[in-house]
Amino acid sequence: MESSDPKKRKKVVAYLHPTLYPQDNLTQQTIDSLPIQMRGDFYRQSLICGAALYSVDPRLLTLISGFFSEKITAENLVKLIEQTTGYTSTSIDISVLKNIIGASSENKSESITSKDDFEEQTRRNLSMLKK
Repeated sequence: MESSDPKKRKKVVAYLHPTLYPQDNLTQQTIDSLPIQMRGDFYRQSLICGAALYSVDPRLLTLISGFFSEKITAENLVKLIEQTTGYTSTSIDISVLKNIIGASSENKSESITSKDDFEEQTRRNLSMLKK
């Protein structure tokens, strides 16, 4: 068995089965909707989120991925976490959480550069390497 160095980069390969699982199909649609230059960060952040959920309760990964659909809401997720872990949130109201998520989504969409901007920046960066 191979031991893994925690300081070394690790390549992760996973397969989605969109014809077998609706969650896989929805995930694939989400990935396909992202600009190509953002997909690597999305994969990395998804793995980190999974690890965070797993550290809270290993059942959360299976439950959340099983309930993932176009109809999932922040409230559904919070309630699922509360029911699974037995923890009841007293520090934040769900409407406040929805506002935070909405504001975060707006900021992300504003910070996404268009494909043309990204390609132009790439050309400038490459031209500096030639000098």
